[in-house]
Amino acid sequence: METTAISTFLFMGLALGLVHAFDPDHLAAVGGLSAGSAGHKALGSFQFALHWSVGHGSALFIIALLVFIFGQAIPTHLSELAESSVAFMLIAIGLLAFWRLSRRSKAANTSARYTAPLVGLVHGTAGSAGLLAIIPLSQIGQPALGLVYVLFFSAGVLVAMSALGSVFAHSMRMFQRADWPVLALIQGLMAAFSLILGLVLAFRLSI
Repeated sequence: METTAISTFLFMGLALGLVHAFDPDHLAAVGGLSAGSAGHKALGSFQFALHWSVGHGSALFIIALLVFIFGQAIPTHLSELAESSVAFMLIAIGLLAFWRLSRRSKAANTSARYTAPLVGLVHGTAGSAGLLAIIPLSQIGQPALGLVYVLFFSAGVLVAMSALGSVFAHSMRMFQRADWPVLALIQGLMAAFSLILGLVLAFRLSI
């Protein structure tokens, strides 16, 4: 591939990653993980988003390696299992977020931070993320370039999601200046979004 074509190809990966970060299930996951964190420190939501992005990118990179080693994409049944897991994980995140809101403890905050990479890993394995990353890989004959594409795609996701996490953190700091019921309401809505979206996805998978 020519230099211009390679640059366009990699830029496409970065752009797709930026867009992909704003999928509703991604927003619900990071928002739900952020909801109820103790004190909602400045770096809280940013760290959740960053750790989620690392897990997401790791899954995509592993999938890309499997494509080149075995010559085929991620097995369909594994992708379907990941999609089902996303639904139930969002339900769990929503319920745990409501629990954290009731506890408002540092332990709950730490638990959510350690959970974020696992949630990202499952999201990265699920269908849409794998499809966006793997389809272009099947169209080129340069494995190294394909892996770089995945890194650019993952970088786009990381940048967009980290920016979103920063917005969450800044917004929560603003609401924190108000009375606790106002902050609890906003975080409760974030938790409810995760819970409801998870229930909707689970229902769709069951029919």
